[in-house]
Amino acid sequence: MKNADGENRKDRSTALDNNVQAIRAVVSAVEGTIGPKGMDCMIVDDQGQFIVTNDGVTILMEMDVSHPAALMMVNAAYAQQCQAGDGTTTMTIIAGAIIESAVYHIQRGVSVHKLIEGIKIGISEAIQYIEAVSVSIDEENQELLKSVAWIAGRGNQEIVDLIYQGAQMLQQDKIKAKDYRFGDHIIAIEGTQNEILQGMVIDRKPLNHRINYHLEKAKILIIDDCLQPEGLGEELLNTENGFGQYIENRKHFEKWIEKIIEMKVNAIFIDRRVDEYGEQALVDAGVMVVHSVLNEQLLELARFTGARPIKKNALNKDMNELENYCGYAGKIDFDPELEHIKIFEGIGDPMVKIIISASTGPVLREKERVAKDAASALQAATKYGIVTGGGAIELACAVHLEELRNRISGTGKYGIDCVIDGLKRPIHHMIENAGYNPLEKLEAAIQECRDNKNLHIGIDCESGEIKNLSIQGIFDPTWVKTTALKTACEIAEAILKINLIVKGKNM
Repeated sequence: MKNADGENRKDRSTALDNNVQAIRAVVSAVEGTIGPKGMDCMIVDDQGQFIVTNDGVTILMEMDVSHPAALMMVNAAYAQQCQAGDGTTTMTIIAGAIIESAVYHIQRGVSVHKLIEGIKIGISEAIQYIEAVSVSIDEENQELLKSVAWIAGRGNQEIVDLIYQGAQMLQQDKIKAKDYRFGDHIIAIEGTQNEILQGMVIDRKPLNHRINYHLEKAKILIIDDCLQPEGLGEELLNTENGFGQYIENRKHFEKWIEKIIEMKVNAIFIDRRVDEYGEQALVDAGVMVVHSVLNEQLLELARFTGARPIKKNALNKDMNELENYCGYAGKIDFDPELEHIKIFEGIGDPMVKIIISASTGPVLREKERVAKDAASALQAATKYGIVTGGGAIELACAVHLEELRNRISGTGKYGIDCVIDGLKRPIHHMIENAGYNPLEKLEAAIQECRDNKNLHIGIDCESGEIKNLSIQGIFDPTWVKTTALKTACEIAEAILKINLIVKGKNM
């Protein structure tokens, strides 16, 4: 029995050590990017294609990762990005530190289950603390949203100004809507100019794209279908009845086209292809025809213009009924050089698009990522409030948990120690990346936080001085912080619970 128990402990230790090594490799890829002095990472594939970025989720998603534990961490980072739109680097660093600290206590004989129990208590308490000190955004402190966007936007002032102005054009209810994602309305276009478009963009060319279209007071029809006659099977076409049906279908189709022209539709947007006769007839009548439009863009266009998408068979309805399906826009422009269509002044839901541009593809992709992060952070701050950034709120949570830890008896308190270690790690790496001694500066910040009960204490990465970061205008969305802690807790628990690694058979 002793030998068996010893083997079990050895297997567990081997599995844990193996997983922790993989987690460390993932964390090391992003820890050098955190903070205002964080550096970039270059990711190169087998073909020599490369990305230069300091965006945590991009680094993790583009890394060549095969170890299961490392993949779990990457998936957790992706989940963090999907839920909160930011905070992946912070989440990864905290999770890695919690796991590493837990391994130390396990090696000292602390039960894994007791550690996980303590970790959950610590994370829950930290989340409650953050939510309790969170500051809501209202009309009086709207300007703080610029600070949030500036941090998430890596200090790119031009992008920050665009994001903030775009948000101001939308109603608060729109920004706070559950199914609305502000970051999805960032569009990257190479070779143009940064701008805010109070309307929408469709990246398709009209069929007769040599025409420099400019439509005023446009009537719009959306067909969520192809625009072709009803088809017949090849076998049926070879029969007399089949050929007669084909001729009849063509006549019906021609009537559809005549009806669209008679309704004075200016622009028609179609999900799939257009019959050659229909294309020529519509273009000759001056109708802008845009086919193969993405379904999500058709739905967006419908919301913006008040149109109701139809199937082609709906064209059998009379014209008065079809009028109810049309949408309207004040202006439609086609840019033949950049090959996209801009639509303005729709009568439906208000819409804002923020166009980000750069001269080269790699730079453009990075600017797009930065802009999406800034937009997501601003939206999260509007919805859920803000807390002090720069690692200050995590540090304040760590000091708060020290008091809780002292009140708990039993080995579960070592799990709280793991959370405390995790909460200190982001600011530790920020200090290190700024070129200062993290042990010295961090200890001084902790002492200041304890002595003055100040939850805004952090390090000025320019001067190395301990400062109140809220006065410096360093803020992060509350939702990003709390989501990062929840995700870090989940991935830490999942890794620590793995008792054995066995090779499975091929699926």
